[in-house]
Amino acid sequence: PPIKTGFSTTHAVAVDKTGVIYAAGDKAIRIFDDTGKQRNEIELNSEPRCLAIENEANNVTIYIGMKDHVEIYRGGKLSKTWQSLGDKAVLTSIAVSDEDVFVADAGNRVVIRFDKDGNIINKIGEKNEARNVPGFVIPSPYFDLAIGRDGLLRVVNPGKQKIEAYTFSGYLEFSLGQYSNKVE
Repeated sequence: PPIKTGFSTTHAVAVDKTGVIYAAGDKAIRIFDDTGKQRNEIELNSEPRCLAIENEANNVTIYIGMKDHVEIYRGGKLSKTWQSLGDKAVLTSIAVSDEDVFVADAGNRVVIRFDKDGNIINKIGEKNEARNVPGFVIPSPYFDLAIGRDGLLRVVNPGKQKIEAYTFSGYLEFSLGQYSNKVE
C-alpha cells in the first residue's frame, strides 16, 4: 500500500541499502521502515528539494538539496552545510558515488560534481563544442540525474527530450531520445 508521508508537499523519496525509506517534504525528512511505519523525523530550517542516502558500515549519511545548497546529516544531526551555489540556483537532484556527489542545478543549467567535503571538482553540461557538449535546456525546475551501473552519469536534458550519459570529468559519451511531437 502507499505510504502516507503526512507532508502537504513531498519533494523527494530515497531508499537506502537496507530498505529504509526517506521522504523529503515541507521542512523535514521522515524515515519509514519497509512497511510504511514512521521510524524517525529530522526537522529542517527550510524546505528540502531532493535527497540521496549513503550507507557505510552501519552509518547513514543523508545528502539534502535545499534551494541553493547541500546539507549533510549524520545520525539525524546536521553535520555540514556546503556553500551556496548562488541566487539563481534551484537544486533538483542528487546522486552519490564512492568519492563524489553530483547535484543537478536547474537554475544554473548545470550539474556540479563535488568531493565528499563539499569542494567543487568540476561542472558538467556547460555548452562546450570541444567536448561535444550541447548544454542543458531546462525550461522548468525538473532536472534529474543518476549514476549508472557502467559508471557513467545519466542526466535528463528535458528541453531536448534526451537522457545524456557523461563521464565524471564531463565528457558526453552518448544520448538517448529525440525531440518529437509524434506518438510512435
